[in-house]
Amino acid sequence: MSILARRLLTAGILALALNLPAGPIRADDERADEPPKEYVPFIADAEFSATLYLFQRYRDRYDVAEQRYFTNLSHATGQLGLNFESGWISDLAGLDFGVFGSYDFYNKGGRDHEGAPDHEMDFFPWRDPWHPDWSQRQARDAASIYQALVKLKAGPAWARVGWFQPKGPGVLGVNWSFLPGTYQGAEVGADFGGLSLAGAWAEQYKAPWFTKTYKFRKNDGETGVDYLWSLGARYTTEAGLSLEAAYGQSQDYMWNAHFKAGYETELAGGDQLALAAHTYLMDDLKWDGPANDNFSSAALQQYLTARWDTGPWTLNLDFTYTSAPNDRPENAGYFAYRLISRYGGANGAYGPWWDLRSDWNHDEEKAVFLRLGRSLDDLGLTGVRAAVSGAYGWGGQSYYKREKLNERAFGLDLRYTLPADDGWLAGSVLAFHFTRYDNMTDIPSWEFSGNAFQDEHDFKLSLVIPLTK
Repeated sequence: MSILARRLLTAGILALALNLPAGPIRADDERADEPPKEYVPFIADAEFSATLYLFQRYRDRYDVAEQRYFTNLSHATGQLGLNFESGWISDLAGLDFGVFGSYDFYNKGGRDHEGAPDHEMDFFPWRDPWHPDWSQRQARDAASIYQALVKLKAGPAWARVGWFQPKGPGVLGVNWSFLPGTYQGAEVGADFGGLSLAGAWAEQYKAPWFTKTYKFRKNDGETGVDYLWSLGARYTTEAGLSLEAAYGQSQDYMWNAHFKAGYETELAGGDQLALAAHTYLMDDLKWDGPANDNFSSAALQQYLTARWDTGPWTLNLDFTYTSAPNDRPENAGYFAYRLISRYGGANGAYGPWWDLRSDWNHDEEKAVFLRLGRSLDDLGLTGVRAAVSGAYGWGGQSYYKREKLNERAFGLDLRYTLPADDGWLAGSVLAFHFTRYDNMTDIPSWEFSGNAFQDEHDFKLSLVIPLTK
């Protein structure tokens, strides 16, 4: 943690300590004329939660040269998350803290040439995203703080200082395992009815598969980036309309911006309809040598989505179009909305996620997504939901290949939520997810771009148990 961030966090904690009652009020106390204060909001209004996460995954990937599938991921992992959110002192200040630990019951993913020694549910066996050590063969069991912040509020204004996840409108987002990634810095904002304003500044970050925060870097892994900043505004109405605009930069490196519009309404018969359109933009701020050049001109992704809820059914229909110009070999060729381009170096406030393996984000790629889900409560299977989904992308372009990338995937989901009165397991969620992904070319993994891999089968089983009710 930098000297500035450490001083800000220490000052906030001291401010809280100075406002806490030190003990019973004595007759000679300068506050003796006040009634006894047995109710201390900092403690009485505090919330503590503990959650156990169990996760099993098996994923294999096709090798074009060998013409067969190899194991890519094979592990069973447990995580325990602990979270404390204090009440408020004088309705002005509080303290939030969160930590989690992760443990692999087994990990067989690194045993062949397609295998991955690291995975996102445990900790990577190296320090940061820019300096991997591929001689390591296993993920690392450990624990990490993911939240430690002083929270402040005064009227419509609020602030959070320390290790935090952005909550206001802006371009900054976090990576997730079961628990979120973490920025080191500060966020300030204000809410005026339906209008929310926020700004954030960060000097370090950690994805949830690293134990400690690290400084930002450019693609070359050596050139430092001292900070990121973001500004955003969101306006919502009681009629169901929402509008958001945001812009941010990483120091001398990249800029991100987005515009989001959404509308939700109730139709005749109680059906619900939700529509949204998002535009995401990004580019390099300047040319800084080939190693750090992400796009040959501004990149864009357009996202359109619709959701219809009718009775026990839910239908989702999405469309994306991506432009990630790559006229030079150093360009990425795909669109990943974040101010630090390396995977795990930072993340953006990004909406689309189809859980069908590909990011569907290659230059000039168009993609459609359809998901049909159903609650089975009315069939006597209380708490069970099932869904089928599919996606198809076409027209992806690459600097390296003349052939266009077409891809498709199929998904199946089953989820069971235990009833609220089911003892210590009440509220637990058991979920199964399967994806079959098909890269419709014979181009080997990573040779079309740094984000294009070959065919995969992916099985995921998770159990989330809230230990506090």
